[in-house]
Amino acid sequence: MEILRVPEKLVLDVACGLHPRGDVNVDLYIESIHRRNGNGPKLQPDKIQHFIQADGRDMYMFRDREFHTVRCYHLIEHLPDWWRLLKELYRVTDQHLVIVCPHRMWLTFPRLQRSHVHISNFDKPTMEKAIEKVLRTHNYEVQTVYRGMIHKLIPFPLWPCYLRVDVYRS
Repeated sequence: MEILRVPEKLVLDVACGLHPRGDVNVDLYIESIHRRNGNGPKLQPDKIQHFIQADGRDMYMFRDREFHTVRCYHLIEHLPDWWRLLKELYRVTDQHLVIVCPHRMWLTFPRLQRSHVHISNFDKPTMEKAIEKVLRTHNYEVQTVYRGMIHKLIPFPLWPCYLRVDVYRS
């Protein structure tokens, strides 16, 4: 297997989907059957900058600490073995790892229940314990981002919407 060499410290976007944000973009699925309940367009790899079809849990094509920043938005909640993804993201990160996932208390409307495709659910204390145990680091920040909503069944003006995790390497 050939190891891919990236010439500069760049941004890696894992699970880039339809909106890639990196200098190098990785996604496992191209067909729409695997995203958005089978609705929507499929990925067009030829139109995505430096696209690589790979599993985020096994990015053997990259060296350790290859990328300055690694971004992974809305993937970790879909995996039963999320700790493998967390380890692999940290392995290829040189400076900054950003993970965004829905908060476990975020409910989908109008049924007021969690999404059926979210296998793993996180809140701030759970994510903090996971980072300390899996990555063995204390150099991180977990933020709960709130979204305001007014609904007659939910009297709270603010509701936890998602988590933003920033892990730093020195």
